Amino acid sequence: MYQNYRNKVMKNKVFTVSVICIVTLFAFSCGNKEQKVNSEGIDSNEIAVKSAILDEYGKLMPGCKNLIAIEVEGIDVAEALIYIDEDAGDAYIEETGVSLVPYEGGKKVKMIVSFNDKGGTKEFEVAEALPAPQVRFFNAETNVIQDYDIENVATVIVEIVADETFAKLFPQDSKYRIISFDAVLMRAEDEIKNISVKEAYDSNQINISTLQDAAVKGDYIVINIWKIERQDFEGNWHDVEVPEKAKEITLKI
Repeated sequence: MYQNYRNKVMKNKVFTVSVICIVTLFAFSCGNKEQKVNSEGIDSNEIAVKSAILDEYGKLMPGCKNLIAIEVEGIDVAEALIYIDEDAGDAYIEETGVSLVPYEGGKKVKMIVSFNDKGGTKEFEVAEALPAPQVRFFNAETNVIQDYDIENVATVIVEIVADETFAKLFPQDSKYRIISFDAVLMRAEDEIKNISVKEAYDSNQINISTLQDAAVKGDYIVINIWKIERQDFEGNWHDVEVPEKAKEITLKI
């Protein structure tokens, strides 16, 4: 008799736990669904967006944190659910706004702002590619030399850097490094000395002082940058197309 009572109690416990689990899962699923469906009721033009990035480029930059400020009448944006629709990107709540990270360039993405029983959609274009990085030359006397064809070169550091505007607007997405390059000191048609790094150079600067030390007036140094990478806000490195001018740089002594 005791055994029958014990079995009955155990069955009731199992049934109760099962019901609780089902109800919990149902409530959780409904909660997620409720968050995702409230994307209607607010016109796109009622979602006010301010962004120095959009002012400058008119588009979002792919794979980067695009910081924007959002205002919607009747909605506390700080309490709203904000996401990029169709899993086309990520959205991050920041102290000064929202950062949108589209995954792919050359497309349009829809930002959803959802709060309680209403929400709205705002569409943004995404640029095809990021602004090309720049090659900068500098020494103790001159920070930047604009011309790639340079005569009477003193000791010069060659550096790969982000476009100035891009660096200002995307401080977390604008670090570059050189992976492989060749630098050759030429005298007429003869190769005098060279520096060659094929992989894993891992610096944004090329120091060619050893070539310059061996140079005489009339020599020239040819630098070919073969591969560069960009670091994103998460610390990941991505291959970047080498700008045409950086593929062959001539410095005249």
